[in-house]
Amino acid sequence: MNLHKCLIIFLALIALPETASAVSRFWHQKAHIGGDARHRCTAFEIGNKGYYGGGHINSGTAITYQDYWEYDPATNSWTQIANYGGGLRYHSSAFTIGNAAYVGCGENGSHSYTNDWWKYVPEVNTWFPIADLPAIERRGGTAFAIDGKGYFGTGQSDDGYRIDFFSYSPETDTWIELSEFPGEHRSAAVSFSHDGKGYVGTGHKTGSALSDFYEYDPSTDTWTTKASVGGSIRQDAMAFVIDGKGYIGTGDDSLDNDLRDVWEYDFDADTWTQIGDFGGAKRHYATTFVIDNIVYLAGGTDGTNLKDLWAFAPTTSIEEILLNEVQINLYPNPSTDVITIAADIPTELQDQLSVQITDITGRTIFQSQVLNSPLKLYKSDFGNGIYFLNIMHNQAIVNTQKFIFN
Repeated sequence: MNLHKCLIIFLALIALPETASAVSRFWHQKAHIGGDARHRCTAFEIGNKGYYGGGHINSGTAITYQDYWEYDPATNSWTQIANYGGGLRYHSSAFTIGNAAYVGCGENGSHSYTNDWWKYVPEVNTWFPIADLPAIERRGGTAFAIDGKGYFGTGQSDDGYRIDFFSYSPETDTWIELSEFPGEHRSAAVSFSHDGKGYVGTGHKTGSALSDFYEYDPSTDTWTTKASVGGSIRQDAMAFVIDGKGYIGTGDDSLDNDLRDVWEYDFDADTWTQIGDFGGAKRHYATTFVIDNIVYLAGGTDGTNLKDLWAFAPTTSIEEILLNEVQINLYPNPSTDVITIAADIPTELQDQLSVQITDITGRTIFQSQVLNSPLKLYKSDFGNGIYFLNIMHNQAIVNTQKFIFN
C-alpha cells in the first residue's frame, strides 16, 4: 500500500506544561492480550504476574470464553494458562489472597447465573473448587481483599440487582454474610481496598448509572457514605489503588456514551480530582491488575471488542510528561471517502515521533516518521474496515485513535 503520497500531518506547537518539574503519570501501550478480543472479562494479579480471561462476545455471534492468560511485565508477553475451572464464564469477580486468586459467580455459556467459586494456584497451574457463595446466583458483583479475607457482593440475579455482601476465609473455606451494602441495588460496580478498609462505588441500577461511593470497615462491619465519584455517572468502569490513592475511570454513562476520564481519590480528604484521561480509546468493561505499583488496564469494548493492554506508571522525565500532551483529532469519523487528522505535538518531540496504522487484528499496515505537514487518509488506500492510528515514541504507542471507513 503506497500511503506516502496521501499522508500529511499538521503539527500544532504547544507550550511546555507548567507541571513539567512535578511527578506525573502517563499511559504506555503494552503487548496485546492473547486470545480473541472480548469484554466482561476478569483480571487479577498474583505476585509479579497479571492474569486475564473469561468474557464474551454478544454482537452478531454470541460466544462465551473460559481461557485465561498470564502477563509477564518483565518480558511484556502473554502465555495461556489452564482454562477456568468453572467452564465458560463472563462477568465474574475476583480477589487475590497470598499466592492464589479466587474467581467466582458470573454468567455461563448456557446464559445461567452462577454462585460457584474457584481458587487458582499458579505454581501448579490449576483451578481448585472452593465453597459456593451461600446466596442466589449472580453476575456483575464486585470484590476486594483485606487482611487475608475476600469480600464480595452486589450484582445481578434472576431476582434483580443485589445489595447483599459476604466475606470469605481461605483458612476455613467458608463464607459469612455481612451488613448489606447501603447504596441502591446494583451491578457492575467497582471496588478496591486500602489501609484495612474496602471501597465500593458507581455501577448500574435499573434505568441509570451511578456515582455514589462507600467505605466498608471490616472491624465493625459497617458502611460509611463517602464523596461521590467525580465526573459523569458511570457503570462498567475500572478501578485501582497505587501510591496510596484510589482511581476510578472509563466506563459508560448508561446512554451509550463511553468515557475515558480518570479520577483520583484522596482517602484522607475524601475528595476526587480529575487527572489526565486514559491513553487509549474510550471504553467500558475494561479490567485492571496492579504489579509493582504499576496498574495495567486490559481490554473492554467501545462497540468493538478490544484486546489492548496499557500501563499507567510514574515518571519525572520532562520528555515523558510532554508525551502525555500529544493529542490527535480525526474528522469526519467514520468516513466514506477521506479522514483529516490534526495533531497537537510539542515542538521538542516532533523529530522523535512516528505514525503507525494497524488493522483490528493488530497487524501493522503502515508506519512512517511524522512529517511536518497536514495528514489525510483516503478510503481508496485502506478499504472498508476498522483501523487504529498510533503515534509512537521509541516503539511505544503514546496515543491512539480508532477510525472507520464504510
